Amino acid sequence: MSMGRARAWSWVGRYLPLEVLGTITALVAASVGYRVSGSLVVAAIAGTLGENVGYYALVVVRAVRGHAGSRRVQRLPGRGRRAWATAWLAARAVAAEFGPAELVDSLLVRPVLLWAAAATWGAHPAAWLAGKLAADAVFYAIAIVSFETGRRVILPDGGRVDTATGDAASGHMASGHMASGHAASGHMASGTAVGSESQPEGALR
Repeated sequence: MSMGRARAWSWVGRYLPLEVLGTITALVAASVGYRVSGSLVVAAIAGTLGENVGYYALVVVRAVRGHAGSRRVQRLPGRGRRAWATAWLAARAVAAEFGPAELVDSLLVRPVLLWAAAATWGAHPAAWLAGKLAADAVFYAIAIVSFETGRRVILPDGGRVDTATGDAASGHMASGHMASGHAASGHMASGTAVGSESQPEGALR
């Protein structure tokens, strides 16, 4: 498999579960919003908010789980410090990956396209789905660029790669599964996270 195709499949695996849940909540919210108000504008806003709730619920859960199990968090002393580090790293990861796309999407693109689709084809789920898919194209064009340029910040442990398997290290990978050629945690390579300076054991990167 070519590098480009492998990268494309990694995007599908990363974003498809989010998209499925977000689509369900968007269509339900838009339908309920229109039924209650009879307004296409309210339906468009409700669909946007509903999608954000479904989509980002899974984003946050995934980020928290990944960073909570990462080496940089697990090596910190004290439950409170690990909880704070997990919250900070997860929030930073979500903001880096989705912040720019979300600003453009929620404040402009998605409400306008949801409204335009319903105004053109009528207030029913097929029209809202068409508007949503058009907005998704814009959203993912921005989000994927953000992800690829910010992988060190977004992925647990900076997206370290196990040379034995070729897979990115996840937040649930035990340290014993890391390739022997990787440096010990106190001497992590400078490219693993923002703030590449060598830091003392237990320091949060």
